[in-house]
Amino acid sequence: MRRHHMKAFIRAGLACLSVALAGLASAASLDAFERSPNAAIAGYNVENLTQTTPEMCASACLGAPRATWCVSFDFHKVNQSCDLSDKRAADVGGLKTDYPGNPYDHYSLKPDPLKPFLRTPDAAISGHNTESLQAVTPGDCASACTDASRSGWCKSFDYHKTPQRCDLSDKRASDVGGLKSDYPGNPYDHYSLIAGEGIPNPVPGNRHVLLIGIDGLRGDAIQCQGCVQTPAMSALIAGGAFHGNLLAGGTKQATVSGPGWSSVFTGFWADKHGVTSNDPNQKLLKTHVFDLIKQAWPTATTAVVGDWFNITHNLRPAKADFVVANAAKNSQQATDAVNGWLGWKNPPTAIFYYLHNVDVHAPSYDPFNANYQGKIAGEDQQIAQVLAALTARPNYANEEWLIVVTSDHGGTGSGHGGQTAAERSTLLILNNNYLNPLKASYCQGNLSATAKLQVDGATPHILDFLGLPNGTEGQKHSACGN
Repeated sequence: MRRHHMKAFIRAGLACLSVALAGLASAASLDAFERSPNAAIAGYNVENLTQTTPEMCASACLGAPRATWCVSFDFHKVNQSCDLSDKRAADVGGLKTDYPGNPYDHYSLKPDPLKPFLRTPDAAISGHNTESLQAVTPGDCASACTDASRSGWCKSFDYHKTPQRCDLSDKRASDVGGLKSDYPGNPYDHYSLIAGEGIPNPVPGNRHVLLIGIDGLRGDAIQCQGCVQTPAMSALIAGGAFHGNLLAGGTKQATVSGPGWSSVFTGFWADKHGVTSNDPNQKLLKTHVFDLIKQAWPTATTAVVGDWFNITHNLRPAKADFVVANAAKNSQQATDAVNGWLGWKNPPTAIFYYLHNVDVHAPSYDPFNANYQGKIAGEDQQIAQVLAALTARPNYANEEWLIVVTSDHGGTGSGHGGQTAAERSTLLILNNNYLNPLKASYCQGNLSATAKLQVDGATPHILDFLGLPNGTEGQKHSACGN
């Protein structure tokens, strides 16, 4: 065979292979849908596609950018067209089945079996397995964990990626001291079941707390001329209150994370709360504010997500109900965990949401440094996702969420730990009626003119908002309070 004939033959073969692979991909896409013959929800279409097949419609629905909204489509069998929709039959009163000649088939996206699970890559709680499944996908394991025969006990599973095996467990990571993430070769992913209903909030007025901790954020790094734009935090400040120089450290402790977060959580300095460094063996000697909530209302639930070991272990609430350790500096995983909790019918009473990327440990912590500004902007975008999930809650108008944003320390140059003004500078944002204006404002305006310390920040205001006594070293701002 001549060379140019051989090239043409190869090109033709590759073209055929490409068509075949596209067909297989389309068929696989269609498997993700449940078909209801001779039925439709016509009238709720978002986009119409012509000269197509059911397989092509399925691929279009699942592909970018439509995957963010498309959940069903009606296929017109005569016209070979489909209407993609952001609605399911259950959303619009059911399917219509009396079209003359029955020209439609309705295709509805099957529930994703992994949606109720939170994935933590390269981690496991191996050694606590109850049942092992072989030659399976993560989706198979998720379906098995939630089926009627196992749903009474299955809370998580570890997926072994190479042999495609999973171990179903009746334990969560928080039940067994946390996830193990140092297996050679990182063979596991851990999947934890998210409890969709949750427990009704017992706090009067259906009050909740969302405490957002941004590690290493200086108070003078936002809300100033030339500072990075932070639309999410700025929106909270516009309708709430802001203190731009809440002082960490001082004579009582170093400006490092362990002591700083401990003061945020307890309202005490290190000589009282006992955490003087980042040593994970140092335990809180004072009660975490979330545990004070549970003392007042024993059925209140509390949740923590963070990538730093101390946050999910020695500095966490002693009686935390839900603890998620996301991968290092992976803020999106932390955001997904919070949004999962906010998707419950009854979300946790109090949530701590930890964002780590602003603690750059690189030149520099200066408010006008491009790298520092970029990290702040990135975390603000994560907060925006959480605020969108919060305000999308069906019952949000009847709930009252105190949103608190603060940090553990500032920084200078490429580090922190000392007592310079830059290292001591943290911040406090308070907002209890974000996009919920019927709630009376807890606190408004710029509070920075009144000198305040880190122990005066989160804990005293959370206790006051919930109507609990403040037995800490800190004092709330006099302008705050219902």
